[in-house]
Amino acid sequence: MSSVTINDVARFAGVSKKTVSRVINNEINVSVETRDKVMAVINQLGFKRNPLGMALAKNRSLFIALLADNPSPGYLQKLQKGILQCCSEEHMGLFLYDCRYRAPGLVNEIEEFIDNTLADGLILVPPLSDKQDLLDMLDRKKVCYMRIGPKNQGCGDSVGFNGVKAACEMTNYLLRLRHKDIAFVLGHPDQESSRRVETGFRKAFADQGLPVNEALIVQGYYTYQSGIDAAATLLSKNPRPTAILAANDEMAAGVLYEAHSRGIKVPDELSICGIDDISLTTKVWPNLTTMRQPIATIGYRAALMLINKLKGKPMPEALTPEDQSNIYDCELVVRDSTSAPSNLRS
Repeated sequence: MSSVTINDVARFAGVSKKTVSRVINNEINVSVETRDKVMAVINQLGFKRNPLGMALAKNRSLFIALLADNPSPGYLQKLQKGILQCCSEEHMGLFLYDCRYRAPGLVNEIEEFIDNTLADGLILVPPLSDKQDLLDMLDRKKVCYMRIGPKNQGCGDSVGFNGVKAACEMTNYLLRLRHKDIAFVLGHPDQESSRRVETGFRKAFADQGLPVNEALIVQGYYTYQSGIDAAATLLSKNPRPTAILAANDEMAAGVLYEAHSRGIKVPDELSICGIDDISLTTKVWPNLTTMRQPIATIGYRAALMLINKLKGKPMPEALTPEDQSNIYDCELVVRDSTSAPSNLRS
């Protein structure tokens, strides 16, 4: 028996092929009565749409692509989870493309990738989201894209989190525990999130009228190893800090490793915390205190914005202020890696 076609559905339902197409693509300009009638015929005949045929008809691949050069695998894993959930719901596929941000031929490489795959749109992860020559190429080719955490957050093509507020809240938490010598491990200098988090760290001190000890601010690169290296510098100081805030959890885990290797008790002698709440935070001991960034939600939101743009559909009504602004707050998650300094405990 030959497979059921869209023409069969249209004939049995007594509507045009275009109307069936609108129902299948969940377009809004179809009456409820007509939609129900077409769906009943689809179910009765067992019609299955042909993704390849649809793609060819519309000169589309029905795929979007996630482009990333990010040193935190835990972050990317959560981001992909949110994007994949949205793609599944919207009947789209996802390409994962691992880039090298500093590669001389990166823009040409991505242009070739777009031409070869016919990816309908792109999601760009920092630092790619601020790479101007890449953005210029995408604009020239009229490729739809969404950016995660660019410099100009709040624009119509981006989603991100409030890094200033997150770092400020975490630093205030350490100050409430009565830590004074608080060290900070900076994120990658190429990423805007690093500047935002540093701003939040400094803001917490400024709000309390306290000076920042510049000697306790050390460069990191969002990697586990850079956390180890930063901790080696900080824990060699005399006096050493009583708390270390790292700009992400990968580095915080590296700080924890270095503290253990030196026989420093956490949190009795040193409190350690990070930002993101990736799965690694509960796989180390002690579990890491962190600011929970809604990474999967950010990925889902970016994918939904991109796919709706590609389909010419409006975004659903915003459920929260964060949805409306596309900038999400973080949540403080206190675990076993932080406490008051031992000499100040009651």
